[in-house]
Amino acid sequence: MSYKKTKHLKSLISEIKQQNHLILVGIILIPLIIGIFLVKRAKQKKNDLLKLKETLIHEVEKENKALITELADIYNNINDTYFTYHKRFSTIEKCNLCLEELQFINKNKALFSNDFTNFISKSIYIVTELKNNFQTYDNTAFVEKRILEYDYLFKKSPFPLDTSQKVAVVTDDTHNLVVAGAGSGKTEVLITRAAYLIERKPDTINSKRILVLAFQNKAAKEVHERLDSRFGFDVKIKTFHSLGLEILKEANRNSDIDSLQIADETEQKRLVLSVYNEKINDNKFQNDIINYMKAYGDSEIRKSKTDFEDKETYYEYMRNLTYTALDGTKVKSEAEREILNFFVTHDLNGRRVKVLYESPAEWMLYKKEDGDTHVPQPDFFFPDYDIYIEHWALDKYGTVPEWFKGKNPTEVYKNSMEQKKKKFAEQDKYLLVETTHKDFKQNNFIEILKDRMLIALKKKNPGKDFEFTQVTYEKLVNRVWKECVVSVRDLPKNIGNFINISKTYNLTPEAIEQRIKNESWSLKQIEFANIALIIYSSYENRLRSENKIDFSDMINLAVRNLKQKEELYKNYFDHILVDEYQDISQQRYELIKSLMDKNTGCKLFCVGDDWQSIMGFSGSNLDFFVRFDQYFDHPTITHLTVNYRSCKSIVDTGAEIIKHNGDVQIEKNALAHNNTLEPIRVYISIHNTRFVNNYYTQVAQHCISTINSYLQKGYNPQDIIILSRIANSPILKNKLRDYAVVCNVPISFEKRSWNKIRFMSVHASKGLQARVVFLLNVVDGLYGFPCKKENPDIFELATKGRKKDTEEEERRLFYVAITRAMENLIIYSQIDSESKFLGEIKDHVIVDNLQN
Repeated sequence: MSYKKTKHLKSLISEIKQQNHLILVGIILIPLIIGIFLVKRAKQKKNDLLKLKETLIHEVEKENKALITELADIYNNINDTYFTYHKRFSTIEKCNLCLEELQFINKNKALFSNDFTNFISKSIYIVTELKNNFQTYDNTAFVEKRILEYDYLFKKSPFPLDTSQKVAVVTDDTHNLVVAGAGSGKTEVLITRAAYLIERKPDTINSKRILVLAFQNKAAKEVHERLDSRFGFDVKIKTFHSLGLEILKEANRNSDIDSLQIADETEQKRLVLSVYNEKINDNKFQNDIINYMKAYGDSEIRKSKTDFEDKETYYEYMRNLTYTALDGTKVKSEAEREILNFFVTHDLNGRRVKVLYESPAEWMLYKKEDGDTHVPQPDFFFPDYDIYIEHWALDKYGTVPEWFKGKNPTEVYKNSMEQKKKKFAEQDKYLLVETTHKDFKQNNFIEILKDRMLIALKKKNPGKDFEFTQVTYEKLVNRVWKECVVSVRDLPKNIGNFINISKTYNLTPEAIEQRIKNESWSLKQIEFANIALIIYSSYENRLRSENKIDFSDMINLAVRNLKQKEELYKNYFDHILVDEYQDISQQRYELIKSLMDKNTGCKLFCVGDDWQSIMGFSGSNLDFFVRFDQYFDHPTITHLTVNYRSCKSIVDTGAEIIKHNGDVQIEKNALAHNNTLEPIRVYISIHNTRFVNNYYTQVAQHCISTINSYLQKGYNPQDIIILSRIANSPILKNKLRDYAVVCNVPISFEKRSWNKIRFMSVHASKGLQARVVFLLNVVDGLYGFPCKKENPDIFELATKGRKKDTEEEERRLFYVAITRAMENLIIYSQIDSESKFLGEIKDHVIVDNLQN
């Protein structure tokens, strides 16, 4: 309501008071001719205003009666529907605005009749009372009433919904977040919510104006089947991608949108791999990958002098830096890394050069000035040739660089250097090759190093020729340290993820190039991005040439059309329901927000479990869940706290795991419906990391044997799941397969299985459950838990917002693995590499060593 008449009357009062003031001034100025004129004119103006005032009073009464009636109707009907925050806020704002106008009039009641002032006073009283009622109103009674009224809906679930689930269904604020736990029935709540919206009276919702969003086709199909079979209702249930395509088609009805082909996830992977395979034969692209391998160990964002308050702190930082060479060796300077990398990337006379870093040279033993015995460790030793390389930290002035000095001033450093050189001069067996910081600063440092090394080799081996040759790209990839080579082998997959995440944040190759220039990154991140951008740009060109868009394009283009075309999907949906909201990404959030902006009355209902947010590799952003109120204002949050899947020991163990993730989650209680305390067993293989084959053999034998004992007790194969953090380990799968055949245990390693025990990755197990879960390889290592094979830091250039914490997501994944179990959980680890996660749950498990 605009209160035009009341505001007009308020304005008149101000003008009348102004004319009264002018009359007073005129009376004072009566001795002057102007005073008489001023009084006469002001009185005339006042009389005109008073006449206008009288004509307005009736309209003001009518206007305020209408407003009071409107407010009263809201209050009288307040129990007919949920009183949302936004409805409460706007209603109280109406009360405040009305009271402001009325109280102004009331302060000037001398200007009005008694009847009108009585009306104003009464109106102030009524509106104040209504305002107080709106401020103190609590939806609790309404929710309880609705729960009783629609109890028949809650009974249609396979298990009766509990109180917290019913409250979540009925709660109907503008923005609603249901914070669930594992096994708490969140999908049941979402399905029942949809049925409740259609069935309720008098605020029923047309089924065509309800949108349910799921992440996968399988989940969307499951929601549709349950809603149809239980309630007979049909609402629009879409994945984000299929909705994006639908919006695109609607926005471009008169174009050739139907001729556009969709590159699904499989096709996208194929295209990325195809582009990668084309590029990999290009020498420049190979060099880009080599640069990435050289930078792989540089995960830290390097700081400059300006990042420190004083130079001493900066110098201390510089001295403590380490650098990783291509073979995984940690060295103390960039120059040492360059030296070692040269010998990794080059063969000498067709053979790899054996190099030892800082190997103790017992033959150089000497006593220092304080009498202590000291065994020098020259930088590099070549045992096959009895040659050492020492890289001296001396600049062009013959002094130690400022940042390097620390406790070693130039004189001290030079004394140590001369002591070593003296030892070399006193014997004939070993030769010393020297380089300096001055040499390193030259553009031809590698040539200097190579020439000096060749001179030494020829001196040690007169008459013999020596030649350094650069190894092929393929040979180098097989030569670098294990973690690095695994990352190189995974480049096509990781580049595909990088492209997906970039598109999730709507970042083009050009935008990422600008981020490289304008922001601080580690060398590893920059070198990976340089590779990924080459593929990203070519991939986009390939899509355009083949008249295709990928899944991410479907959502991004849909959002663009919604924002650009005002009438597109305007007032289309009244309610949007989102499943698995913890996996929401930037682009999916933008899609939801754009649809809601099309209808100011649209309501949002999201269900999810932040403890199960494990899709960071595909661009999900947990901030949208844990900071829900920053994206959708003043939400109502309800909690589903009871786990109906797992026994108490598993529920308690899961909660203990998440405690170690700090405050990057919503605090919640995790309660078990089944209070049984089944023991969780951890079996430690006695074979350490040096005996990989024995380790997998022992674990596979014990796992299959234990599974067989469950089957003998009457368990069905579908009652059992075998999980691993990384499921594509050939040695592990082969061992399991071999012993399964021997014991006649039916195991399926494929996605589809019937009446077989399922083996899968933890990611693939999301949403599943089993009476017994075997969790393999919970170790500290490349393929362990937390998994060091994954490199989330290389995706940071493709993301926005808070930097992702790798360990936090790995811990949530561990939580998902554990909470798949309903009754029994068996975990396997290794004696010398137990995962830190096991230490975090040590009070909840029973640990035994596996015997031969």
